[in-house]
Amino acid sequence: MSTSSAPGPNINPDPLPMEDVVSTNAVTAEAIARQNQTVVEEFQYLLEKSQQLFAGLSFVLENSYGLKRWEVGEIASKIGQLYYHYYSALMIKKLRYYARFTVVCLLLNNRDIISTLKDELAALVKEYINMYRPPDAAEWQLVVQEVASFTDAEKKLHPVNSGGLYLPVARRLQISKVISAALDKDGSSSTKLKLQEAILVGNAHNQIKFSELTIDMYRMLQSLERETSQIRGAADSTLKDVVPSAVATAVAAGAVNESSGSSAPVKDESTDDVAIAQRRTADKPTKRSNPHKYLLYRPTLSQIMVYLATAFREIANDSALLVYLSADGSKRSVPDQSGAKGYHGGILTNSRKVADNSDLDQQSISHCLHPGDLLPFTRKPMFLIVDSNNSVAFAEMPRVFNHPFMSLLSPAEYPASIPDTSQVGGLFTLFLHAPLLAFSFICGIEQISPDTWEQCSGLITQAEGKIAELMATAALDKSARRFLQDEFLRQFMIRFALCYIILKAHTAFTEPKHLPTSYPLLPASVLESPEVLSKIRSLAVLANATCFSFEDPIVAS
Repeated sequence: MSTSSAPGPNINPDPLPMEDVVSTNAVTAEAIARQNQTVVEEFQYLLEKSQQLFAGLSFVLENSYGLKRWEVGEIASKIGQLYYHYYSALMIKKLRYYARFTVVCLLLNNRDIISTLKDELAALVKEYINMYRPPDAAEWQLVVQEVASFTDAEKKLHPVNSGGLYLPVARRLQISKVISAALDKDGSSSTKLKLQEAILVGNAHNQIKFSELTIDMYRMLQSLERETSQIRGAADSTLKDVVPSAVATAVAAGAVNESSGSSAPVKDESTDDVAIAQRRTADKPTKRSNPHKYLLYRPTLSQIMVYLATAFREIANDSALLVYLSADGSKRSVPDQSGAKGYHGGILTNSRKVADNSDLDQQSISHCLHPGDLLPFTRKPMFLIVDSNNSVAFAEMPRVFNHPFMSLLSPAEYPASIPDTSQVGGLFTLFLHAPLLAFSFICGIEQISPDTWEQCSGLITQAEGKIAELMATAALDKSARRFLQDEFLRQFMIRFALCYIILKAHTAFTEPKHLPTSYPLLPASVLESPEVLSKIRSLAVLANATCFSFEDPIVAS
C-alpha cells in the first residue's frame, strides 16, 4: 500500500533556512517602514492642506471682516475643542476638564483648589488606566507628574510659618497711589505709552512646566495681570458714573409701587432710558485692562518671527511691545569673522528636526535668536527682558530707528554658593515677579512668622516707592522715561533696580557677571541710593539675614 509523502496535520514542515528567515524579516520590516512613511507623508499632506485652507480663510476674516490674527486663532481653537469633545469618550472629557481646570486655578492662584484637583486627577488617571488599558496611559501619567512638579516647584521658593502654611505673596500688578502720583506727571493721558502686546518665550530645557507653561512664563504672565478686584472696582465705578445699577432701578420701581399702594407694575419713562443706556454700555467694547499675551513654549525660530511680526502689526503708535525671553544661551564655538553686529550669539530656539550629519555649530547658529533678529521690530517701542546665561549677547543693542527701546538682562552667572534654580525658575525673573520671595531664597529663609513676613513685605513696598521717587527726579534716558508711563513696565524697571541693589549688597554676589544690567543704564542716583539701601538694611535685620554687607557703598556697573 502506498503512502502519501505530504506531511500530516500535526507534522511540521522542514524549517526554512536561516538566510530565508532573515530575508523574510527584512522584507517585513521594510514593508512596515514603507507603511509608516506613507502615513507620515499623508499626515504632512493633510497638515499642509489644512494650513493653506486656514491661511485663505484667515485672509478673508482679517481683510473682509476686520478680525485680528489672534481673534482668528481663538476661533480656530474653539472649533478644534468642540470637534475633540464631540468625538471623545466621556472619561477623556473628564480628564481633560480636570487638566484645564487645573490650569485655570493656577492662573487664578487658587492654591487650595489645585491641591484637591491634583489628588482627584491622579485618582481618575489611575482608574482610567486600570479600567481601559489605554494607549495614552503614559501621557496622562506625565500630566499628573507635571502638576505635582509644578506645585512642588513653588514650595521650594516659598517660606512657611511655624504651622507649615505658605505666607501670602502678591503676584499681580500692585498699583501704588504714591508711585502713580510720582511718575504719572509726564505727558497727557492720551499720549502716555501703554503696553499693548507681550510675547513670552520659554525654552529653558530642564525647567519644570505644565501644559506648555514653564515656571518663568507663569510668573511673568501673573506679573502682566492686574488684580481682579482692581479691574472690578474700576468697572463698577465707571458703570455707576454712567447709569444706575439694575438692582437700584428695581428698588426704585418697587418703592413707587409700594407708595402708590398698587401691586401692578408702574411704567416709568426713565426706567426705559436706563435700560437703553445699560444695553449700550454692555454692547460697547471695553478697553483691555491687561496687555494681550502670546505664550510660546519651546518655539522654533520661525514661530518666534511670525509672532513678532503679528504683534508688531497690532502695535498702535502710543503702545509698546514686550518681548520676554527665558531660554538657554547659544554661543558660537568659532569666533565670527564676518564683522556683522548683532549676530554673535543669543538664545537657543527649538529645532523640529536636525540632520544626522549636520554641523552642530552651524545648527546652533541657524536655530539661535540673535539680537540682530529683533532689530527690524524696533521700528516701534520695544521693551526686552532676557533671563538667560547668555543675556549679555543682547547688551547695547543699536538704536537704529530712534524709537523707545530698553532691555533688562539677567546676570550671566550666579555665585556657586547660591543654590541652582534652573529647574524651578530663573532668579532674575523671580525678582521681577515677587522680590520678597527672591530675597528670602538668596538668604536661605525657609520659615518666618506671619507678622515678620508682613513687615518685610511693607519694607519691600517702601523700597519700591523710594526707587519710584528717585526715578521721577533722576536724569533718565528718554526711552526709560517713556516706558515709566506704563504701570506694568514701570514695575519691572523698579524691581530691576531693587534686584540690583539687593544683589550688590549680598556678600556672595561679588563679580559684575553676578549682577543684572540694563540698557540704557539706570543712573547712579537710583542704584546707589542711601535711602533704598537703608530699607534693605532694615529688611535684613528684621529677617535675621546675615548674608549682607552694608559697609561698602554701592557702585553702579
